[in-house]
Amino acid sequence: MILTLTYLLVFGPAFALAQTACTAQNAKGTCIATSSCSGTSVAGLCPGAANIQCCIPKGTACTANGKSGSCIATSSCAGTSVAGLCPGAANIQCCVAAGGTSGSSSGLCGSYVGAAVSSIKGNNNVMYSVVKIRQEHLTNPGIYSSAPTAADNTMTTSTACAFDKMASVAEHAARPGTSNHGRGVALDLNTNCGSQNDAEPNCGGSSVYQWLKNNGHQYGFKRTVQSEQWHWEFRGVGVCRTSFS
Repeated sequence: MILTLTYLLVFGPAFALAQTACTAQNAKGTCIATSSCSGTSVAGLCPGAANIQCCIPKGTACTANGKSGSCIATSSCAGTSVAGLCPGAANIQCCVAAGGTSGSSSGLCGSYVGAAVSSIKGNNNVMYSVVKIRQEHLTNPGIYSSAPTAADNTMTTSTACAFDKMASVAEHAARPGTSNHGRGVALDLNTNCGSQNDAEPNCGGSSVYQWLKNNGHQYGFKRTVQSEQWHWEFRGVGVCRTSFS
């Protein structure tokens, strides 16, 4: 009995002082009473009473790799720390969620991989990672300048990645003035029966195609491209059906 009492008196406080580690908002924290937290308390992550919450460091908002984060010490970041976006000491970096990006470490992809990334302060002192828009992606290439802070041709890294994908797709579109789509006389409709490789289409299961085949000519629409069952053009009311319809 004496031995047990001595054990509790000696080691009991150590157990009471032991704190449970936790992670919230990509930051490492500790489960403590909200009244003792000098940072931000996050509920629902700790055992015990309702006032025992995950206490994580509080930092200014930032954006890196297309993700929102906070400027905290690298030792407290449970995600990915990105340098050059936060004020203060070198170990105070933008902490964002790890993973989920493709291309370069800065979150860039396509033709923007390897582009120089700069930091620009936005509203409420939020820092953004930005790159220069490629000159060939500008509507007016003449406005291009090399200054990284020129807002007229600068965009965030996440926007650049999405923009590059759109620019790549746009290369497959017809040049304005050379397509009947641009002239307003052609439509691409979802017939959902693939491309046509034979003399007759394989669209027996497509109610959309069957309706167009039986009624389109009455409204002036007919097929003009044999391989594309979805492509219909206006040629005047009462136009004849094409042989490959």
